[in-house]
Amino acid sequence: MVDYDLSFDVNSLLTPEEADKYFNENGDEEAQNEPIDNTEEKPAEEEVKPSEKVGSGEIEKEPEGNAINQKGGGSSPTFYSSIASALKNDGIFPDEFTDDEISAVNSPEDFAEMFEKAIEKRMSDSQQRIDKALRDGVEPDVVRNYEQTLSYLSSISDDALTAEGDEGDALRSRLIYNDLINRGFTHEKALKEVEKSMKSGSDVEDAKDALSALTRFYSESYKKLRKDAETAAVAAREKQKQDIETFRKMILEDDIKIGDKPLDKRVRQKVYDAVMKPVYKDPDTKQELTLVQKFQRENPMEFLKQLGLWYVLTDGGKNVDNLVQEQVRAEKNKGIRELEKKINSTQLGPDGSLRYMSGNQMGDDTLLSDGWEVVKGQ
Repeated sequence: MVDYDLSFDVNSLLTPEEADKYFNENGDEEAQNEPIDNTEEKPAEEEVKPSEKVGSGEIEKEPEGNAINQKGGGSSPTFYSSIASALKNDGIFPDEFTDDEISAVNSPEDFAEMFEKAIEKRMSDSQQRIDKALRDGVEPDVVRNYEQTLSYLSSISDDALTAEGDEGDALRSRLIYNDLINRGFTHEKALKEVEKSMKSGSDVEDAKDALSALTRFYSESYKKLRKDAETAAVAAREKQKQDIETFRKMILEDDIKIGDKPLDKRVRQKVYDAVMKPVYKDPDTKQELTLVQKFQRENPMEFLKQLGLWYVLTDGGKNVDNLVQEQVRAEKNKGIRELEKKINSTQLGPDGSLRYMSGNQMGDDTLLSDGWEVVKGQ
């Protein structure tokens, strides 16, 4: 029986330094996973301007006179293409970008997309593969394991496969064993086949076949994993776009009333911006936050308190009128208490009638108004 450790684990095949070497040649996964910052720093307390209509298509003017394009940007369309052209001339953007591509950069979104393409063109194939996998949501540890495994398999030379001695025997045994396991053999059956191969002298050819099979197996598995992640990411982004549009219509187009009073467009816009418009960037995570997200992060307990109050007073959002009715009920109860207090403090005549006035300063026939006489107590 061959006495080798045949488990195919990158950590057992390579030293930590060697394993890191294969992966770090493709770039550090944390650096690859960090989103590219293409936005300007926003002040922490930036004012939300109600006049900034989402999808309104209004054209306003900046103090310097630059027209705001209808996509919501703060500069003219040529502003971004001019910057892109300057970056290409300075060698920051690659020469592969054509003049037509440069002139088509007319918005912040266009510029950000071109900047990402410029970064990707500076990456090797493996770096691009890692970056995309991480951006599509594949776990860094999974990416690392696949990249290390494929790098290790591709590094095995014919000389290593045909080497004499324990080191060569161990390598061939591991390759044959793991190929058999991938093909569905049990541990015991795989060990018997490895021993048979080593004794018959076919281990070199078997190891070469196993290396090809393993490379193909992990390549296809990695490709499928990345494809599934890409499909899921595209679906998630599409759902997010649909959710944003649904929310926009709910706030800006659907009827919203507080009591019997419709909510005006200015207030609706402020509600939408508070939930959807980023106004703050976390200095540590670089995550952009809306007013509501910022409030939740800075005041988590108060946020839960306000959410709980809203949930109860609106019956889980089913009846916004309760917010008004609760105030009306409180005012009504206050009025009833005041009326009771006045009634209890008013003197009654022997016949039970209210004595509105006492004394006889105004005489018996004094009138309060047409047809009303002062009731005198007996």
